[in-house]
Amino acid sequence: MQKIILILTTALFGLNSYGQREVKLYKGRPPGNFDDSNKEVYVKTERGRLDSVTIPSISVFIPEKQDSSKTSVMICPGGGYRNLSIFDAGYELAKELNKVGITAIVLKYRTQIEGFYQDFSKVPFMDFDRAIELIKDSAQNWKIDINKMGIFGFSAGGHLAAFKTVYNTHFTPAFTVLVYPAISFMDELTSTRTVTRKVLLGNNPSDTQKQLFSSELHVHPGIKPCLLIHAQDDAGVLVQNSLAFYTALTHAKVKAQMLLYQEGGHGFALHNKKQNDHWLPMTINWLRFNKFLVNH
Repeated sequence: MQKIILILTTALFGLNSYGQREVKLYKGRPPGNFDDSNKEVYVKTERGRLDSVTIPSISVFIPEKQDSSKTSVMICPGGGYRNLSIFDAGYELAKELNKVGITAIVLKYRTQIEGFYQDFSKVPFMDFDRAIELIKDSAQNWKIDINKMGIFGFSAGGHLAAFKTVYNTHFTPAFTVLVYPAISFMDELTSTRTVTRKVLLGNNPSDTQKQLFSSELHVHPGIKPCLLIHAQDDAGVLVQNSLAFYTALTHAKVKAQMLLYQEGGHGFALHNKKQNDHWLPMTINWLRFNKFLVNH
């Protein structure tokens, strides 16, 4: 346990050196929790992850030199709604975005613990909405334009980001970047190897629930530009998720672009090791093309 604490402390110290600040989403017990205990655990893996997140927060990375566009992003890491791969597909991405002048905000949303929540299916989306409220309140201090704020989502975080892209009643993302996202909960698009649908909705979700949480079924022309990144050989989240979403975006005449790798599997974060490719430079160019970045 001491080793785990030391590793986590070192990681957080490194984040602070990059100007990161962490803000809890709620004062006191988060809504939907049965108690206010912090059960978070760092698990040492190749990528590192957080399990049992019960106290959600945002970590704000403000660049030394901000792009004059005042563009910002909120990053939703993956983990099947049961943990968070928040280090490489979260904090590291935020630091890279800082290098081109983008303010990045990493969402540490709550993850499933059996019997800890009143209704877990609402919890990650509640945390997303609360994070947006806090960001709007602090936009002036952080020198960002909320109308130029986009979202990045990975895997289950991609499911969360896609859901909030199509159901944009309180906040309309200026752009959406989805990396190996679990777009759909329909049977034909759900891999037998994924736990995302089961963790969020239980073993026997209704047809109504499956349709509600399948973002490809709810695409509309009001959605802003989207970029999708996926690997053809992804066994965790079938590539057909991104294909279905891209097809729906095209039919709705939403500006969209897609990068499909021949190989890469699932969970490659910023670096597809199988093809030795970093997709972020292409994404930065895409942001420039869509006028979300001014400086070159």
